[in-house]
Amino acid sequence: MKKVYEIKCDQQGIFIERPNRFIAEVKLDNGSLETVHVHDSGRIKELLFEGNRVNIKSASNPNRKTKWDMISALSDDGEEILINSAHHRYISENIIRDPEISPFGEVDSVRAEVKYGNSRIDYLLTKNGENIWVEVKGVSLSVDRVAMFPDAPSTRAQRHLKELMEILEKGDRAAVLLLIFRDSEYFIPKWETDPVFSKLFYEARERGVEIYPVQLELKDGNINYRGQLPIGEKEQSI
Repeated sequence: MKKVYEIKCDQQGIFIERPNRFIAEVKLDNGSLETVHVHDSGRIKELLFEGNRVNIKSASNPNRKTKWDMISALSDDGEEILINSAHHRYISENIIRDPEISPFGEVDSVRAEVKYGNSRIDYLLTKNGENIWVEVKGVSLSVDRVAMFPDAPSTRAQRHLKELMEILEKGDRAAVLLLIFRDSEYFIPKWETDPVFSKLFYEARERGVEIYPVQLELKDGNINYRGQLPIGEKEQSI
């Protein structure tokens, strides 16, 4: 286990409701009712439900409309799960830059948010004169210790897989780094939620897109790296 990132929360409270995908109402332990920014476009209904415990952090911009950011929520077995995708960039970059745990080993350079076509790919790495394009996805859903993505249909995620396959055909390496935030045994795409993504996932893998599910945990304000998870076979996700 290795610490890769630190994120400290300021307050705890009880989730009340999510009027829209961007905000939630939270009753803090001091009794005040606060509007909190939710930086995760997924449904995450298994974590954000009335009465669940959540952890929040004051916004870095004091002039922002919402004074708080949602950081994490407790799973049904008491595990603290990160649900703020704004931190995925820093977590993934710390992993990629650490050759001891990076699935790519030691790289020569790391560029973030690199334009490709009409999109931006999370990272473009170079290693021994070779380009490696890397897209990052955060995974907070796990059912019976099986990590799954997405929890809502995602045309964006579908497009990224298509672009990675296109990149591969042009001669560069292409990869997906899956940040698994809940304790799991293996990863599969969630076929019932997004069959198009699920089909593209296995097609991309068969064509040679590298897929790395990385198990992480949030404990005492630290994100810890716990190793890579296997990928389930296609039949397990149907």
